[in-house]
Formats: sequence, C-alpha cells, structure tokens
Amino acid sequence: MNYPTPADVTRTAKALATRHPDRCRLTTIGHSRRGTPLRMLSVGRGPRHALVVAGAHPNEYVGGGTLLALAHRALAGEHPGTVWHLVLCLDPDGARLNEGGHHAATLLDQYRHFFRPAPDEQPEWAPALPRPRYLPESRALLDVIRRIRPYVQITLHSTDIGGTFAQLTRDVPGLDRTLTTSAERLSIPVENAPLDALHWPATAPGVFVLPPPGAPERPTAFPENAHHSTWLAPHAYGGVTAVIEVPVWAAPRFADLTPDPAPEQRLRHWAERLRAHTHTTRTHYERARPHLPPPGPDPAFSIRRAIAETLRVCGALADSWDPAHPTYTPLPDLTRARTASIEGFARRTPLRAAAMLLRLLDEHAPATAPQRTELEALITRWCAAYSASFTATWVPVDHQIEHQVNVTTAAVEAAEGHLAPS
Repeated sequence: MNYPTPADVTRTAKALATRHPDRCRLTTIGHSRRGTPLRMLSVGRGPRHALVVAGAHPNEYVGGGTLLALAHRALAGEHPGTVWHLVLCLDPDGARLNEGGHHAATLLDQYRHFFRPAPDEQPEWAPALPRPRYLPESRALLDVIRRIRPYVQITLHSTDIGGTFAQLTRDVPGLDRTLTTSAERLSIPVENAPLDALHWPATAPGVFVLPPPGAPERPTAFPENAHHSTWLAPHAYGGVTAVIEVPVWAAPRFADLTPDPAPEQRLRHWAERLRAHTHTTRTHYERARPHLPPPGPDPAFSIRRAIAETLRVCGALADSWDPAHPTYTPLPDLTRARTASIEGFARRTPLRAAAMLLRLLDEHAPATAPQRTELEALITRWCAAYSASFTATWVPVDHQIEHQVNVTTAAVEAAEGHLAPS
C-alpha cells in the first residue's frame, strides 16, 4: 500500500461530500502562496468541534490517509455530537515538490524526492519565529480555529526513522494508554526522548506536555517557539493541540530508557560527524551554486532557501550537544533513547540538504553531471548507513495510518472528557 497523494485525498473527499451531502461538507478555507485551494472536509453534526490537520510538513505523507480513515469512522457514527473538521493538506505547494515520495519503497527512494521548506515557509511554525511571518496557509488555519473554536486540534506528523510519540500543549490524561497499546500491537516503538521535545516534561512514555512560556523547549539551534505557533491557537477557546508522530521505519533504540554507558563520548562523536557531513554538503553546494538558477519566485528558490537554512542549523546543532564547545548546555536524561535521537538528527539533517541539492542538480544544472554522480553516491551511502545503524524496519502504511487513527481518536475522546462543551 502506498500513501495517498494530496490529489487522491481531495478526490476521495469530494466523492464523500457528494455521496453524503447531509453529513459531509467540503469547503475552501483559503489559498496557498501559489493559489492552490486549501480544502477542509467537515463530517458530522453537533455542538463539539474537533480539528485535524494533515500535510503541515510536506515530506510527511501519512496524514492524508489518516484523515480519510477518520472521515469514514465519523460517517459510521463514531463520536456522535462532534463535527470532525479535516484539513486535507496545509502545504499543497510543498507537497507538489515531494511528488514521487508517496510511492517510495526505501529510505533512499524517499530522499530522492525530498523537500522540506525553511521554517518561515512552514505554516505551523512561520508565526513562531523571532521575525514572525503569517503565510496565507497560516492565516487560513488560524481563521478556521477562530471560526469553529475546536476543543481539540490534532496535527499529524511523521519521522523517517524512529518511534511514535505525542506532544500536547496542555495535559490531557488518558492518551498514553492508547498510544502505548496501539504501538505495541502494531510493533512500533514508543520514542521516549525525542530531540523535538527536549525540555517538554513527560507525563507517560512517549507523551510530552509543553512547558510554560519562557522555559526552554527545544535545542537552541532551532528558532521556533511553540507558544507562538498555530498549536496554541485553540487555547483561546479552552482547547488543546496534540501533535502525533509516527515513524516510517521503526527503530527500537529510540525506546530504550537505560542510561547510555558513554554519553559524553557519544555526544562528541555525533557533533563531529554532523560537522563533517555538513562540511561535505556545503562544499557540494558551493561547487554547484554558479550553475543554479538565480533566486526568484519559483520552486527552485524555495529549495535553495531550504538547503541554506538546513546547513545553517547544522553547525549550531552540533555545538549545542558538544561537551567541548563553549555553548554546550548539559542535556537531560542521557539514555540510549536520547543519544539515538541525537544520532538521528546528526544523520538526517545534512542528508536532507544533500538530497535537496541533488534535486536541483537533476532539474537545473545538467552541466554538473560529474558532481551529480558524486552526490548521488554520497546520499546512497548515507541512507544505507542511517538505516543499518538503527536496524530500521519498515512500518507498513496501513499500520502507520491505523496507529495515527487510534491515537487521534483517543486524544479526541480524552479532550472531550476534560475540555469539550456539553
């Protein structure tokens, strides 16, 4: 089974709205930066409103399939009294630049189609940067939240290699049981120390709650601040947001809470490895730059910005976890799970930049064929080493979808018991 593309999801949503006009409504909530309609399927009737968002990160493909499964459940009569508002794809322009990845069978295949925009081009994060940017996609989502006042917002995400976890903007007891039992049944490890939630308190295995304003949230290399993101918008109406992550390839080491036997040695090693891989990628970028199209309002410019921003973050990220660097701040809970997450970022981040550069060479710089061959061989080696280091195993697409459906449903039910209007 492949991931449904945004076009597949839209076609199915239109068919459901046509087939069930009394219970389904497909609306346009806005338009993307390039004029693509942003669609939302609303299913059900009642005084309570739950919002589910797919495609906030265009390289994360599972959300569309999860939305369709949730729509069918709602049509089957689950959760009476709740209207499910399903945003089909929050970044359709970015999704278009990831076409082909929905059918990838290997890690290398996925990275051959990879695109992830710079943070200020990501609709959930753009308002949360030191210099906030309100993209039309961000405004459309915030307008929907103001209009429907959801008691819960679910945003669907995935990672390439790792485990499953959930981030909550406020505590909602009860979610952890479903996350753990669903993950166990589907052979998905629960990620216990993700770098994304570095300073978020854990209320249960794999469940993290946003710390108060002003407290550290993420590594200092990341400019985003969740308190200013679209995740916090439902709080104005007494609601909560749950961010649900599921891996494409499962790696049990991300669940291992035993202490790492040599944490400082491991941190130094991965800081140096990240710097080395970043230097290699930057060297390729500088060689290719004279052959690339000049900056302009085209997709290639977004890719160039994404490469530059990814490379910029790499150095600061390596410094932040290197015990020998002046900016190092001791990291909490240096378990095997924590060092696995650090290794994952050290491997993943320069790989992303290299993969996007290869796409530019494929599309815009035929004169750089020898360099393109070198870069493709490099990415092939990095993907193989990344997968082998974690003994990663494929999580079937239907299992990824089923797990997200299970955890989303549990989050909606838990929030309904604590937060929803009667």
